[in-house]
Amino acid sequence: MQVCDVYVPPIALNEANLCDWIASALDGHCIQYHEGLLLRDRSESSSGLPTKERARINSLARRAWIACELGLVQLFSQKVDDNHYRYLAMRSRTTLKPAEIRTQLRIARPAPTRHNPN
Repeated sequence: MQVCDVYVPPIALNEANLCDWIASALDGHCIQYHEGLLLRDRSESSSGLPTKERARINSLARRAWIACELGLVQLFSQKVDDNHYRYLAMRSRTTLKPAEIRTQLRIARPAPTRHNPN
């Protein structure tokens, strides 16, 4: 897969920044929303990050997933090194206006996960 030019924000993103970027980005534009190992960086037991930083990363990743579920972005990762990835969101085509996108992102909640006890 050929990756588009990626916008790497100069400061760590939060949910509001990501939602604003999604609403205003053009189709095919990409943003890096995290760099590291997302599973580890979100984990209370294995991350060395402070609680506030883990919470920011967790809410950001959750909002990126919601945007993907809504069809607003495609999510993917690029391997940088062992246990080190760039997490990217690529803006999808939509007929929605920026205000409609922001509203959808603000009110949407993640889809429930399916639990299979077997």
